[in-house]
Amino acid sequence: MKTLNQNSTAIFCRLMEMMNGSEHLKITNEPFMPLTIEKVGVDIITPMGVGCAYSLCHYYEQHGDLVQDPEMCFLILDNHTIGVDELSEVTIVPFMIQQANLGIYQESIEFSSQTMGDVHTDMQADHAEFADMWLGNIHLQGYLIR
Repeated sequence: MKTLNQNSTAIFCRLMEMMNGSEHLKITNEPFMPLTIEKVGVDIITPMGVGCAYSLCHYYEQHGDLVQDPEMCFLILDNHTIGVDELSEVTIVPFMIQQANLGIYQESIEFSSQTMGDVHTDMQADHAEFADMWLGNIHLQGYLIR
């Protein structure tokens, strides 16, 4: 499985930190689309340990509906110990991308009953590559400044 690079991991961890214990956070940053981060799953069993899942999404409104442009989901395994703030202890694996305006929906990791199943490795690597680029753009566009 391909994980986020170190820079993207730091950006994603900053977004989770900005949630300040909440289950979701919407960041408005004109003139860009709003960015929403949301915890969408807990206690997910993987070969690497127990993790949780987050959704990260830009969206716009069209005919009264919210349109994902894009949305990605990430599996997070946080093995920090108390008092240690090492990004090397955080593993972030993208596993879903959706871009509604283009009719794209892909899941690169299968889950059943909160347990990780098959990984479609080529697709999952593509998801990680896209996520690294997107998170870099999120940083450059100023979403982390609050």
